[in-house]
Amino acid sequence: MQFAGKIGSIWQRLPYLLFGLFSEYGYSILRPTLWLLGVWAFGFAAFWGYLSGCCVPAPDGVIERPMGAAMGLSVSNLFPLFGFGRLYFGAEFMQSLPAVLKALSGLQTVVSLPLLFFLGLGLRQRFRLR
Repeated sequence: MQFAGKIGSIWQRLPYLLFGLFSEYGYSILRPTLWLLGVWAFGFAAFWGYLSGCCVPAPDGVIERPMGAAMGLSVSNLFPLFGFGRLYFGAEFMQSLPAVLKALSGLQTVVSLPLLFFLGLGLRQRFRLR
């Protein structure tokens, strides 16, 4: 796959190059984990800034622990299969978020799914019986 990323036009090589960047062609456990942590940290910082009201107007409702809520919201976006978002953050809370944070939530969800797949692929490669 590394050599397939060197031939053809940039649009033909791009999937191979991204696969190598994000997961070392399915052999790395560390790379997808670090990318997931980076996506989580970016979302956490954005949600915490909004929920604590430090840099933007604060939300209408009072949130007692904005740091914990931001951490939880970012984790629930990264792992949508577990349903934490519906359990702890209701529909009215998600509707009250600004459009930028709604888009960030969607982006976190979309980006996390291939990264979780790459992490599973790396774990499979590591513990595969030969």
